[in-house]
Amino acid sequence: MWKLGVLCLAAYFSFNVEAGTTTQKPINDNCTSAGYCYDNDCELPACRCSGEDPTYDPDYDVKKYPQILYLTYDDAFTAIAEKDFYSGLFDGTFKNPDGNAIRATHFLCASYTDYKLVNKYWRELGHEMASHSITHKTDQNYWRGINADGWENEALGMRKMITQFANIPANEIKGFRAPYLQMGGDEMYLALSRSGFQYDCSWVSRDYGYQHLDQGLYPYTMDYDSVQDCEIGPCPTCSYPGFWVQPMLDLEDNWFESNPLHPDWGQPCSMLDGCIFIDEQTPEAARDMLLRNFNKTYNGNRAPFGLYMHAAWFFGEATWHYEGYKMFLEEITKMGDVWIVPISEGIDYYANFANKTNEEIIALGDASPFALTPKLTDRASHVCDEIEPCSYIVENDDIHKEERYMTICGKVAQGRQSCPKEYPWLTSPCGGNRPCA
Repeated sequence: MWKLGVLCLAAYFSFNVEAGTTTQKPINDNCTSAGYCYDNDCELPACRCSGEDPTYDPDYDVKKYPQILYLTYDDAFTAIAEKDFYSGLFDGTFKNPDGNAIRATHFLCASYTDYKLVNKYWRELGHEMASHSITHKTDQNYWRGINADGWENEALGMRKMITQFANIPANEIKGFRAPYLQMGGDEMYLALSRSGFQYDCSWVSRDYGYQHLDQGLYPYTMDYDSVQDCEIGPCPTCSYPGFWVQPMLDLEDNWFESNPLHPDWGQPCSMLDGCIFIDEQTPEAARDMLLRNFNKTYNGNRAPFGLYMHAAWFFGEATWHYEGYKMFLEEITKMGDVWIVPISEGIDYYANFANKTNEEIIALGDASPFALTPKLTDRASHVCDEIEPCSYIVENDDIHKEERYMTICGKVAQGRQSCPKEYPWLTSPCGGNRPCA
């Protein structure tokens, strides 16, 4: 049963490409082409050139500045994942340099998500909730082929579900990640930018990750052309002013001797689910793999470092993954200059506080981009009154006479709600409930 509860459909690295998917007519065929980015034409906080690296300045002492680290979890937010894993990671055991608990970004899809817990982690603990599509279809061609309207139905539709059922304001759902990291090119970016999203975190990079993590790529806006390699295309070519990309930098796993040209190298992996351990499968091996990758960044240019995964990586017989992950967090949270924060806060730092050293960020207190108290104060009124879980037998284009359940908030922005009459899905993301904003 836990397998259904943890994953929307499948892990990132297990593609199931079905033939015959209909490609919708492209919408974004007359866009403004992105040109070369000149620093004088691109200034913070609204614009940042891709490839811009502060360490290129000989007077910049990278060791004085914070190392930002992201923990993200894709797919359903379930009670079992919260009980067995999230609660032990985010109970205050591991702290940021300001003394507050570390926090994560959760990229949510529809099936099996517990919206009461989504509200709790956002309102009480300061985590970030983001969109990961409604359907999470397994057909990779579907994601390649849908046009901007299709992407909007998926991404914006999921944001509406989070707003409606977790009582989180729409403007707080700022980010998106494409299922299976399958980029949708300009159609996807058009949909995200016109729907009011602020950033995407789907774009994988091997050229700025893997063996080059010491020269990682910083977040940038899509005003101008991107220098990032296109690992899982199609990638965008148009201009989307003010829209941010947080690159996903490949890690190096423990599958050594798999490449005869470089026997000392492991294989690249974009998400922890895809990282392979051939020999030693112990907590120490997991910790050491994470530390090896982290130290390349920390001792390099200190671009944001991300550990991206599905909660399934912790489940089953691989409990050593979870133990090694905690051992890694114990090591790095002792350093005093490593901040484990949601992606939106990392982008806020690079947009508005990039000239601030680690010492200055700590001194800012509640004015810091990573400050927790003001966020919790602002969120306190968005309570989640408990109601009985909703249960459905679902029959639609994607689900065929299967049981689905939902735990939702009984409170919404304009009053109260009960279980929607129909199971919320692509054509009706709120199932008839209002305001569905």
